[in-house]
Amino acid sequence: MPKALIADDHALIRRGLREMLEGCAPDMAVLEVETLPQVVDCLTRDPDIGLALLDLVIPGARGLEGLELLRRHFPAVAVVVVSADETPALIRRALAAGAAGYLPKSTRPEVMAGALRLVLAGGVYVPPSMIDREEEPEPGLPTLDPATLGLTERQADILMLLGEGLSNRGIGARLGLAEQTVKNQVSQTLRRLGVASRIEAAVLARRYRKV
Repeated sequence: MPKALIADDHALIRRGLREMLEGCAPDMAVLEVETLPQVVDCLTRDPDIGLALLDLVIPGARGLEGLELLRRHFPAVAVVVVSADETPALIRRALAAGAAGYLPKSTRPEVMAGALRLVLAGGVYVPPSMIDREEEPEPGLPTLDPATLGLTERQADILMLLGEGLSNRGIGARLGLAEQTVKNQVSQTLRRLGVASRIEAAVLARRYRKV
């Protein structure tokens, strides 16, 4: 049975996140911890944990150190940051460090639930405020050239949609492809890019301007 881990030192926050997760994935077992050492202990002992909701400010963690530690030692676990800090620079740094999503604690419950469903489906959640800021590409970003990265045109399209945080189903809907076809293309894209996860691919995609 898949499991999720909530890491927050406030019981009220943990309870709210638990109820939300149980609503999104009724069959998922949910564990709770209060400190970063407890997070590491749980993930070390229980390989069935596939999702961690991490507050950046818990005992044993400082800034993004906790996120970076989990991404380094438990790369198979999708880590979603749940934080009261909505600083755009911090959100960008968290996503660049491999977070599967960033949820400000001020996020409306229905939006937070949708974000968790996206992550559970394999997507990456980016707060709408960040997407609005990134509608206009930064002038210094190079245009994506599929040949340079060893990708086909279709794989380049998929890479850019991974950068938007879409799940396989979302990518399929956008490109008019079957979900299984997208799954196969994502696997080939990751292999050609030499990255281990779709999160790493999403970070790479954000270094390029859309064609």
